[in-house]
Amino acid sequence: MRRLLRSAVLLSIIGALGAVIWVLMQEDSPLFRPIQQYELVSEIQHVKPAEIDAVMQRYLGRSFWEVELESIQSELTRLDWVSSALVKRSWPAQLYVSIQEQKPVARWGKTGLVNQSGIVFYPKDLAGFNNLVVLEGQLADSAKILVRLSLFQTALKSIKFTISILSLQLDGTWKISLLDGSKIILDRKGDDVKLDQFIRAYPQLSMALRKSPQVYDLRYSNGFIVGGL
Repeated sequence: MRRLLRSAVLLSIIGALGAVIWVLMQEDSPLFRPIQQYELVSEIQHVKPAEIDAVMQRYLGRSFWEVELESIQSELTRLDWVSSALVKRSWPAQLYVSIQEQKPVARWGKTGLVNQSGIVFYPKDLAGFNNLVVLEGQLADSAKILVRLSLFQTALKSIKFTISILSLQLDGTWKISLLDGSKIILDRKGDDVKLDQFIRAYPQLSMALRKSPQVYDLRYSNGFIVGGL
């Protein structure tokens, strides 16, 4: 009996709350509170304020309780340079908007950029990022290629080589273009060992070879081949 009584009381409370919320959402109710403004609480560098405003204006005037925060966040995330978005209510009539921008660490081909997680995104304007290393390959491999870039560049730094383009071919071959114009060709099988062997052997090459751009083919188990461009 007591259990039935508790259930009845609980259902009554839920029903009352539902009725209150319904009244709050009705525009002709004296308790209706429309969203009147929003405030951007994070600093932005690349996202245009006008793009954010275009999204937010569509939600102004809606009920404080009814407005769908997930929908706003989803729309904001689709904007150029937005990595994630968080929207919160502030009683009685305001929304707070926080934007996390993409942080590019490399370029992807001619049209994209790669963030620190290895995810490729395509902003409309790539101006100002020409100094970043270019990555090339299958889109599904972007994160793996970014990891390899870090490993290859750290290793090659010891012989003062700087990578300008890192490309993973369909056959699994790495093609590494260097700032001095040289190229390194490396297969994925045993690439760490072969690159280490090359780095240890490189100082023994003649000065004439090292002064001009060369192609270093490391796809051999017992050494590598040096050829002119």
